[in-house]
Amino acid sequence: MSRSVYSLNPQVRPYFQWLYEVGKHLGLKPTITSTLRTREEQQALYERYKAGKSRFPAAPPGKSLHEHGLAMDLVSQDNELLARYWKHYLGGFWSPTDSVHFDVRTWL
Repeated sequence: MSRSVYSLNPQVRPYFQWLYEVGKHLGLKPTITSTLRTREEQQALYERYKAGKSRFPAAPPGKSLHEHGLAMDLVSQDNELLARYWKHYLGGFWSPTDSVHFDVRTWL
């Protein structure tokens, strides 16, 4: 499982890099925890979620934007604030029910 913006789809990579840099600029100490995933990695995360061993939801394999390099999981001191930037300036998707997950589904 990748933790680098460089593994993301090249068309969206600059936007995720921007979000990370905004977090650094605001002093939120962002850490990327997941970007591109294989189908097998997504399956393992999904099984972990279904078993109640993860506090964050995971999509079934084949349904995750991570598998296409179109999503990033990130933790910071204030993901809600980062989400406001993500949504306002870029029109990206974020939900408090999966507070580490940022994606571009609204662009598709």
